[in-house]
Amino acid sequence: MTTPFTVVMPMKSWDRAKSRLHADPAVRRTLAEAFARDTLAAVVACPAVGEVVVVTRGELVVSYVQGAGAQVIQEPADRPLDTLGSAIRHGIAWAADRRPYAPVAVVPSDLPALTADALAGLLLVAAAHPFAFVRDANGDGTTILTSSTPGLMRPGYGPGSAELHRQRGAYELAAADNLRQDVDMLPDLVAADRLGLGPHTRRTYADLADEPSAASR
Repeated sequence: MTTPFTVVMPMKSWDRAKSRLHADPAVRRTLAEAFARDTLAAVVACPAVGEVVVVTRGELVVSYVQGAGAQVIQEPADRPLDTLGSAIRHGIAWAADRRPYAPVAVVPSDLPALTADALAGLLLVAAAHPFAFVRDANGDGTTILTSSTPGLMRPGYGPGSAELHRQRGAYELAAADNLRQDVDMLPDLVAADRLGLGPHTRRTYADLADEPSAASR
């Protein structure tokens, strides 16, 4: 039996997330929260996952994350605000301390079409590779990154991260579309909707679609 994964999930405070998604800050916050709730629910329910740690800054997401069954740690306040790489490295250090010999996966909190079964299937394949990645739907970036131990994790998220991870020796995993479709802009959300959104995002997106003036911004 494969050792269950530790999942590290960086999660911006919802009021500061998704700056490119919508002109209205209230809409951005509501959508960011919905994406995070659905992604976290799928990860927590995944049978291949043994422990989940959310890395955040501030208190906005803490109560929900703990109530959903995940650990939550604060990124150190002396690090630059909203730096994805810093949050991921902090989570990997936590995983190395808590479960140093268990495989680890970084899962972003903006995969609203993610399902527990799809993630389980991916992690089963990923377990055979020391270091692996999933290319995002746009082809340039990375969604999920895995390694057989925290010490082998070499994250390089950001523009061009798919090629960077490949250059660092990561194996590219074939993945279903719902594992690749992260959401940064409204067309990404439309694409995720076609795949099947989680319940929180589905309700929020339906509410947004009922407001033509807001949806067109």
